[in-house]
Amino acid sequence: MKLLKNTFVVQQGRPVAGMPQLYHSLRARLANPTFFYLSSSPWQLYPFLHDFVTSNYPFGQIILRDMSFVELSSFLMSLTVGTQEYKEARMEKIHRWFPHKQFYCIGDSTQKDPEAYGAMYVCLADTADCRYRKYPRWIKSIWIHVVVGVDPHREKTLNAPQRFEKAFQDVPREVWRTFHDPSELI
Repeated sequence: MKLLKNTFVVQQGRPVAGMPQLYHSLRARLANPTFFYLSSSPWQLYPFLHDFVTSNYPFGQIILRDMSFVELSSFLMSLTVGTQEYKEARMEKIHRWFPHKQFYCIGDSTQKDPEAYGAMYVCLADTADCRYRKYPRWIKSIWIHVVVGVDPHREKTLNAPQRFEKAFQDVPREVWRTFHDPSELI
């Protein structure tokens, strides 16, 4: 319900404090890299998200989910189900577009970013053995913002160190990190 309220009722979205500065710092340090904003939000929110991204972040491609508003119950379910699979499939596609580029994956703890990014770092292949690395060194770093104050009932589980250790169990420790304040990364 908070997602729907923040999406459809709140007039102006606000970026997480320090995140725009982090992205602009990356743009400067990495000599104007290509940005992709991968979201499990429905494509119908593109106008809102486009305005939000272009007002706060470096230019980049916004990739959104194909969903239908026709049936409210299926729409609500699609906001929370299959997020990891959706993000993995889109990341695989991005890799096909740019097979020789390295990526920094920046996400948060509210949904399945740790699991999706961890799986993509390790797997990136249609094999039974998830430890097989089809694209070595494709993902340079994974940074997960530990979100607090949004969903207190779920935060203990979502932000538990054990969750991150499991999501990144086969990812070298120097590749991933969690952070509370984006200035920790700049």
